[in-house]
Amino acid sequence: MSFDNEFDDEFDEQEFDEDLEDLEEEFEDEMDGDIEEPFEKIPEEVLESKTPTTKIITGGKKISIYFMSTIGPGEKKQKLTVNDGNLVGDIKETVANLFGLDPADFHLSSGGITMDEINPLNDYNVSDGEDILLIPASIAG
Repeated sequence: MSFDNEFDDEFDEQEFDEDLEDLEEEFEDEMDGDIEEPFEKIPEEVLESKTPTTKIITGGKKISIYFMSTIGPGEKKQKLTVNDGNLVGDIKETVANLFGLDPADFHLSSGGITMDEINPLNDYNVSDGEDILLIPASIAG
């Protein structure tokens, strides 16, 4: 295949091939023994999920409870619907978020009894519409 071009006379195919070979040799000489892996393996960080793990509901029924806090200035009261089969510790974390408190700073109390975090709420016979108090950890026994 040929093209009619005014530069055809000046084009020397053999010279072009020689230039190309020279470039290939230079590249091979430069790269000889210096080939590095294009990507070094970077140790991966272990990422912790901020999504809470799925909790298995241990049965029970949904009830509405009023949580009353005297921690801080003024008395605050919030209504929360919970499953009475949930652990007191899980409910306490939700209540802490609701009131903007640290869960370690208070305990939940119903009927004068301080609730243990490892027990389900239904162990304390809390009924629908009942009040649960948030009492400071320094006072609770």
